Amino acid sequence: MVVGFDHFIEEFKTALSANQTITFFCHCKIRYSGRAESFLPIGDRVIIIKSDNTLLVHQPDGNNPINYMKPQSQITISKKEDYLLISSRNLQHKDYLDIEVQGVYSFMSYKLEDGQKLLLEGSEKDMSDMIYDNPELISKNFKPLSREEHTKYGFIDVFGHNDKNELIIVECKRYTASLSCVTQLRRYVEKIKELKGTKKVTGVLAAPKISPNAKKMLLDWKFKYKKINPPKRLERYNKDQKTLGEY
Repeated sequence: MVVGFDHFIEEFKTALSANQTITFFCHCKIRYSGRAESFLPIGDRVIIIKSDNTLLVHQPDGNNPINYMKPQSQITISKKEDYLLISSRNLQHKDYLDIEVQGVYSFMSYKLEDGQKLLLEGSEKDMSDMIYDNPELISKNFKPLSREEHTKYGFIDVFGHNDKNELIIVECKRYTASLSCVTQLRRYVEKIKELKGTKKVTGVLAAPKISPNAKKMLLDWKFKYKKINPPKRLERYNKDQKTLGEY
């Protein structure tokens, strides 16, 4: 079903003034000027305008918008000879976007209420908490002393020692550990050697996976890798996550 332009304009303006979230499917072309210059030729798109005037343009596939405008943009609509022009302007960021709508397939709007914030579980902080509370994940002789130990180069996730009086620095990564993660760990080790006045300091990289070149660099510097998945407390099932009894 194709929506008439006059009816669409009326519904659009009413929803926009009421700060409703707007979604419509249309046949359009798009010009953008701001962070770059771009032109998207005629095609079918999904347009979403949120209550804060964030504007998103989606194509039929893919998860990222092909165009977008930031919150608090000014949005107007006008009828031309044979198309509708929806303009979005954000003067603060010097962004300009024009949507030339040649046909509208459907339109809907609704006043959405949602004051909740995303609860993220399985972060690197959660990993360091888990290791601090369960030091046997690193080794049976590991004794944590502190979390987020401050150095010139940042915060050490878990700092402790073993029964040989060696200081141990644990760096947590929730994704695949790369070369940069190993060099970060080395900076922490060298700084602790300097601060504590001892050479008996080693590093452990805790992550679900590690790249082959990162693992080689880790071994070259005589550090260790421990395969540890971040805790995922909000998941009902996680077949890959080992229990403490499996370590």
